[in-house]
Amino acid sequence: MATENNSTSFLRPKWITWTCIAFWTAGLIYIIMAFAGYFATFGLFYSAVNLLLVVILFAALSGVWSMEKWGVILFAIILALKIGYDLFSKAFQYWELVLLVPVIMLLLQYKKMK
Repeated sequence: MATENNSTSFLRPKWITWTCIAFWTAGLIYIIMAFAGYFATFGLFYSAVNLLLVVILFAALSGVWSMEKWGVILFAIILALKIGYDLFSKAFQYWELVLLVPVIMLLLQYKKMK
């Protein structure tokens, strides 16, 4: 008896693949830097809060990798929280605005996601 496969096949654009890989790599480096004390000048809780955001960002990247709509939404929320917390902690650097480019590009792909 033959079974039907009702799953929808999709092709993930290469730029999404490379964006996810870049953010995973940056997140791992960020974790190492946090445990090495690189962010100690920004206060006691700065590293802890940002590490929590990075862990949630990994979950969001999993959703983006799978082309899920919730992944894009969570990704945008986490990056907004990161930039907001950096502004609050006086740790914001203007290069962080570049992080909004993948958010905008992913939101443009939102309708194509499942």
